Amino acid sequence: MTARSARLQALRSAVLPILLYGTSSYAFLYWARAGLHPLHVKVLLAFGVLAFWRYGWQVVHYLRAAWYALIHYPRLRAAAERVADSGRTSERIFIVVPSYLEEAWVSTEATQALMANIAALPCKATIVAAVGSDEDEAVIAAAVNAHPARDKVELVFQRQSQGKRIAMGHALRAVARRHDDEPDSVTILMDGDTWLAPDTLARVLPFFAAFRDLGALTTDETAFIPGRDAWYRDWFALKFGQRHVLFQSHSLSHKVLTLTGRFSAFRTGIVVQEDFLQRIEHDTIDHWLHGRFRFLMGDDKSSWFHVLQSGWKMLYLPDVRVVSLESRETSFLRASVELPYRWFGNTMRNNPRALALGPWRTGWFIWLVLLDQRISMWTSLVGITGATVMALTKSPIFLPLYIAWAALVRTVQVAVIAANGHGVTWRTIPLMLYTHWIGAIVKIRAWHHLSDQSWSKGRGRQAVAAKGGLLRRLAPTATMLTAYVAFGLVILLTHSALRLPAAGWLAPSSTAWLVTPANAATAPQPAGTVPPGVRADDGQDDAAPLQAWLDRQPPGPVAIRLPAGVLDFKQPLVIRRDGVSIVGAGRERTRIVSHLQAPAPAVIQVLGEEGKRTARLAQALGPDEKLVRVTGRLQVQPGDLLWLREPNDDAFLHSIGSQRWNRKYPYLRQALLRVESVDAAGVHLSEPSGVSFDASTTEVARALPVRGVQLADFSIQQLADGRAIASVSHVYENVLPDFAVDAISLLWTQDADIERVGVIDAGRHPLLIEQSYGFRVRDILLDGAWNKGDQGSGYLRIARSYRGLVEGGTVRNIRHIALQWSSAFNRIRNVSSNVDVNFHGGYAHHNEVEGMRFSIPPEHHWGPVYLTPPDAHWAPPDGPGNTVDGQPAGHAPS
Repeated sequence: MTARSARLQALRSAVLPILLYGTSSYAFLYWARAGLHPLHVKVLLAFGVLAFWRYGWQVVHYLRAAWYALIHYPRLRAAAERVADSGRTSERIFIVVPSYLEEAWVSTEATQALMANIAALPCKATIVAAVGSDEDEAVIAAAVNAHPARDKVELVFQRQSQGKRIAMGHALRAVARRHDDEPDSVTILMDGDTWLAPDTLARVLPFFAAFRDLGALTTDETAFIPGRDAWYRDWFALKFGQRHVLFQSHSLSHKVLTLTGRFSAFRTGIVVQEDFLQRIEHDTIDHWLHGRFRFLMGDDKSSWFHVLQSGWKMLYLPDVRVVSLESRETSFLRASVELPYRWFGNTMRNNPRALALGPWRTGWFIWLVLLDQRISMWTSLVGITGATVMALTKSPIFLPLYIAWAALVRTVQVAVIAANGHGVTWRTIPLMLYTHWIGAIVKIRAWHHLSDQSWSKGRGRQAVAAKGGLLRRLAPTATMLTAYVAFGLVILLTHSALRLPAAGWLAPSSTAWLVTPANAATAPQPAGTVPPGVRADDGQDDAAPLQAWLDRQPPGPVAIRLPAGVLDFKQPLVIRRDGVSIVGAGRERTRIVSHLQAPAPAVIQVLGEEGKRTARLAQALGPDEKLVRVTGRLQVQPGDLLWLREPNDDAFLHSIGSQRWNRKYPYLRQALLRVESVDAAGVHLSEPSGVSFDASTTEVARALPVRGVQLADFSIQQLADGRAIASVSHVYENVLPDFAVDAISLLWTQDADIERVGVIDAGRHPLLIEQSYGFRVRDILLDGAWNKGDQGSGYLRIARSYRGLVEGGTVRNIRHIALQWSSAFNRIRNVSSNVDVNFHGGYAHHNEVEGMRFSIPPEHHWGPVYLTPPDAHWAPPDGPGNTVDGQPAGHAPS
């Protein structure tokens, strides 16, 4: 069926409900219009404000959805089809399918449809199926092996035994082991009961090659429900119809609110990162009432939040539809409460941290949508509750009046859903009213019982409830009842059904805004002092008020002073602006204690952006040249950083002597270069790159680093559930992965200064410097790391960073001081160390190490200086010009 015929059929299905409910509601409202006269003007005003918000918000969504469907998305689709026609595609896609105790017919149909899609692709595929039983495995294997395209498919099974999240994490780790760093590689996450229409994958994949800033996308959905319960079928159809309209509106901002587990596609480079995997496997939330608890389900919310937080774009494809093969046998009433309770719970557990990202990260529209998630559960009940109060206190006519008005409004919504190609029935409008009101009640309960989670499928069931004593278990219900009482009180007062004996006590003093001696302590502190809410030795989170205060400051330099004593960080401090100075009272006097756990990236993270690749070299650039000529759009000025990078090829890898490592990515030939001046001849650099760049394949961009951040005179210590750091001394394993959090991370920075800072017992890397230029690290103390295992943990890590300095101080009880992955022209001088300096591979070049004071104990596995051999599996060898005390870097035995 074509999209046009599907839309016509959906519009025809809307005729009956619109005529039935539209005419009857209008007739009743016309007949009962006299009943509106007794309404108080304040009641009408209150209803009018709420109606403007709710209906105005809906109209905005409808207009945005129409613009997206008719104007914006066709342009996106055309760009994707041009890429598809050009034949540009990755060599392999990955498909992760969690399939737990599915009925045999469901697994067979879903797998056959998936194989038919793979057969139509020009690339190969790896399917990683996380199954719950031998029966699941046998059914899927039989369907794959019976298909003619089986030779194109690598089928990998993972057994689910610790829940879906762990299973998905293991499956994605299997993907990571096979991923070759192709930038346009795509990983599909889809449920085992998802049926793909022909050419679904072929229509999805080109978007990632067409739009390099696209991190993930999802598609339209519908459900196949073979049971006899028509209400259940229509309830699902309504859900997907409403979703279809809203997601088009959201996608106009190049964001979506859910990357559904039924079917979503991700750029593989995102899902194989360790922080993404940790979030999928061990996503946790800290809540003032419920404490710290783990996401039981909601892996799609975790993946969505990671993509949102990382700044990637997301899209919704309205012309691609997948089908959910629903096999559960349950009543409509039960399902309409249990399923939304799980869905809303996952949404509301994710909502606070998504809102906390702020509109500058999410975009204003999406941020307002997230805010509306919090508001709508109450505003949805205002009308029906007010009408009930009016019916009880004034006239019974008000309740049917309101219901008739609500039904009339729903006829418009039904028409919009049908116009977007989703069919409706005469049951749709009653279901709309039911889900609007009952759904709000369910959402309120979910919001107040965030730690209450359950999931079931066939014979499998998982559940988590609030823990603690009786008071802790009853507190969520108590807060919910208190909220209902407050809501009811407001409704009763605004509808004149209840009057306070006197209102004077509610009025604040007209001079309450004045700062008096009594409230001066809470007045905003000037810049350069301790921010409000940051108090040492009180056991309360100091990172949240520090982050909030920092984010509120106007543009320009910001100086923050940390007090002496112990400061508790229960969330990361992320610095995304230039000119921030954070200075303590001394390394021994100001101590930041980290309570963070993975997947938090770092205790303190300075985070810039890579910038968009907008140009290419007009002519080759030699290693000693400082004049860059480009083609394309590139706007730079003196002081900016150019980012040059060129993919690897066989000739280059052969030239550097790589005997085993042979990949196109990550880029070995890359550099961050400071712009000295710009004129008609081109861009003049302050220094040469030390690397030859070819004109035909080199990409050029202006980096967007965070500049001029200073961290000084404090220390950071990572707590680990009462463990003693001595228990992991010289243990080169990832002993406590739950606490694998970097202490300080510089990512996309310029001219950052770290002075007289100590890191004690780091969770992972005590200091991570990546994609940074001109950093200066002086007189540091790095002592100990909980995780020092393979895959890069426990380093002073300098990667893809340039023209930096590490001078003085002490480094001990970690894994390596590592120079790796294209880092160049860095200097490490006069450091006392009981660990090695490790030229860790990846074509690091022209780095200088001098004046080191080594005292390597026998338990350390590496000599003072280690050079990656040419046959290493983890990286290619390093480049030229690396020296130790003026001599070419040597190779000490490992």
